[in-house]
Amino acid sequence: MSLLNALKRGLHIESKPADDRADKYLFIICMNNSGSTLLERVMSECRNAVGFPPPGGPNQQVNGQGFVPKYMPIPGKMTPQCRRIWSEQAAILQDQSRYNWPKIKQRWNEEWAKNPKFHTANPRVFLEKSPPNIFRAAMLHKHFTNSFFILMQRNPYAVAEGIRRRAKLSIERCVRHWIHCAQQQMRNEQILRRAIKISYEELSEKPESCRQQVLSFIPELDDLDIRKDVAVHSIDGHIRQPIVNYNQKQIALLTKEDLTEINRHLDAVPDVMKHFDYEYIRP
Repeated sequence: MSLLNALKRGLHIESKPADDRADKYLFIICMNNSGSTLLERVMSECRNAVGFPPPGGPNQQVNGQGFVPKYMPIPGKMTPQCRRIWSEQAAILQDQSRYNWPKIKQRWNEEWAKNPKFHTANPRVFLEKSPPNIFRAAMLHKHFTNSFFILMQRNPYAVAEGIRRRAKLSIERCVRHWIHCAQQQMRNEQILRRAIKISYEELSEKPESCRQQVLSFIPELDDLDIRKDVAVHSIDGHIRQPIVNYNQKQIALLTKEDLTEINRHLDAVPDVMKHFDYEYIRP
């Protein structure tokens, strides 16, 4: 019976519910000390976002790799350990033979299922961010159907300072880590079919512009609020506040010798600096 005939006869036609939309996997691809935790935390508040519930409390950082140390190489378990400068072990991180993707997906699905929104989100947008994913992005793209990627970058001087301060490493190793990750991120831009680029600087200084960019990419996160307070571990300690640009504070901690050493390495990769639109800081 046509809708018109049904209306003429006064019959009640129940609207058929729309089919559930397809679940998505959203990976934040970003090196350490560059804002991925901040972005993941504001996104995890969205009604359709299903992240990993932090086992130690709401303010604990959660990286998916921590659930699967038996099935993929992770910095804390590699020899030698390279917790914050894992690009030095890039060859191992990119070795596909070291990954058991069926087991990884099984464990991640078990953890995502612990989030109450696993049963309410429609569609579900599964969130994951492990910084070494910079070197795993192509594998994630291959093994996760309907996968989407946010590629993030941050100023090299601020990143080098932050890693050195936290890990007590030489500034040379820290800036080389940034370069290796930035070069891989450029390759990721060419490999990944569904990806957008957002910088730490844009996230903190142009939150509404970033919000619109994310919504155009993942419209299911329509209640995203980038301006909201989040728990952060910053140069000012553990506090709650909106996303703030700490670049200048951190760069001010670098000595002339630090800047000279950083520039010695950055001068060798002008294409990378130009690609990400970062300016040199001369002592």
